[in-house]
Amino acid sequence: MTILIEEFIIVIELTPAIAVNGIERRKLMMKNKILKIAVVYLIIFIMIFGGITSAYAYDKIHVVSKGESLYLIAKWYGSDVNSIKQANGKWSDLIYPGEKLVVPVNENSDYYNYLVDRYLIAKMIYAEARGESFEGQVAVGAVILNRVKSGIFPNTVAGVIYQPDAFEPVTNGEFFNHEPDLTAFKAADAALAGWDPTGGALYFFNPATSTSWWIWTRTITNVIGHHWFGI
Repeated sequence: MTILIEEFIIVIELTPAIAVNGIERRKLMMKNKILKIAVVYLIIFIMIFGGITSAYAYDKIHVVSKGESLYLIAKWYGSDVNSIKQANGKWSDLIYPGEKLVVPVNENSDYYNYLVDRYLIAKMIYAEARGESFEGQVAVGAVILNRVKSGIFPNTVAGVIYQPDAFEPVTNGEFFNHEPDLTAFKAADAALAGWDPTGGALYFFNPATSTSWWIWTRTITNVIGHHWFGI
């Protein structure tokens, strides 16, 4: 970084010496000095702010409620007070109800892991159940979460979704071709909040398109739209 600073200064000092008298020369020297200082401070700013924000992989918009503090908000999202202040151009800890804050979320925090799970569930909901009712979309998310908790499937959302041959959209690539819409995210939120309209199902299928004889041996717990759910 020292080399970088020196290179900036060298460039500045190469300004043509067009002064014709002592006064103009002193003015030019003063301008160069100011430019040097500005460049140094700019590089320091980039080093400090860039280094802090690179530790965060996601920004969350948080609407402040009465009684909240930057400390509490930082704790909830796995962030820190200084990073929140820097992201919002704040010099003090003062916040007010209704204010919208950009909160950098640490990629090693529980909340970041929650956001990743939410995204994957919404993505699978969109791949498997777009066009179904909202309840039908929530049901697909519930099956994913039921598998995570079952003890007979992988114990993470990513593990369940990417398990070989577990979901056709992953196998045929459809899962990777589209992003979830707002309804899919809302359905994922509902499933993550505990709504399970399937009755604890671990499987679902469309009887009009299914080619697996084994799936027909499952005990059906509910029928929602085009999907049958079972254990």
